[in-house]
Amino acid sequence: MKPVKWSNYLSAALAFVLVALFMVAPSPTYAEVDKSEEVEQGLRLVSPLLAERRVKDLRSHIQLMFESPHAVASDPRTPAGRADEFGGNFCAACHGDGFKHFFKVGEDVSASTVNDTCLNCHSGGDRMHWSGGPHEMGDMACVDCHSMHNKNERLLRTTTQLELCSSCHLERRADFNRPYHHPVKEGQMVCTDCHNPHGTVTPTLLRGSDVNETCYGCHAEHRGPFLWDHEPVREACINCHNPHGSVNTNMLVSRPAQLCQSCHITDTSHPADVMDGSTAGAMGNFDAMQVGRGCVNCHSQVHGSNHPGGAFFRK
Repeated sequence: MKPVKWSNYLSAALAFVLVALFMVAPSPTYAEVDKSEEVEQGLRLVSPLLAERRVKDLRSHIQLMFESPHAVASDPRTPAGRADEFGGNFCAACHGDGFKHFFKVGEDVSASTVNDTCLNCHSGGDRMHWSGGPHEMGDMACVDCHSMHNKNERLLRTTTQLELCSSCHLERRADFNRPYHHPVKEGQMVCTDCHNPHGTVTPTLLRGSDVNETCYGCHAEHRGPFLWDHEPVREACINCHNPHGSVNTNMLVSRPAQLCQSCHITDTSHPADVMDGSTAGAMGNFDAMQVGRGCVNCHSQVHGSNHPGGAFFRK
């Protein structure tokens, strides 16, 4: 149903009904609200849009708003703190005079209108690079992830960030269920520890300037500088690690021997031929690949070494 263009009279009546619903009976039982046929009929006359919802849902919706961070009247940054600018009705700060939109994206308002409304207050900071970012270019609206009438700390539509993000990024849900993963599923980390969903200068919305800078935020021991650098480490941690999860220890993209030999396939200084099992034996390559940790049994300092004799990352 297309939104109704209200006159000033109907807008004022709607505002009166909404405030009355909350002020007269802020915590009604569902049974009491179901009996309030007069209120429901009044809403039906004022706005067919609101009549689509049960009155109990509407009253609960209003109650949640008054329990949200936006309703802190002592904070001048919130709609409630600026209520005087809107004639005492702070709902107009977001919904406009006369409740001209209800943030039903695609029905009565566009994604860009929603985002412009939110960015009137939430510009700068983490939202600095929202415009032109992958979520904005995907025609996403703030209300796709956030619910303003919500008691959730970040006003998320879901209980956890992982649940919200993985509703679109399904492959990440699978990654975090693998045996070795960052403790996001366990609640010790959240997606926004590494990513800024509101936009960054990196294509994958990393908080750091690149992959390594993001990883060093926690794994500072691998930052260096080192006397002996390992080139693929300096280039990007994801050359060897899958940060979301892996079936290999330390979240490696493959087992140590195979991973190392994806680059080191021509070294003849020791048994370093491609480990295909053709030389299986007591000292054969096949054994070296299968037993223990493979290459890192000797080359333990693979991220870099500061030892004078550490050119081969063994010290």
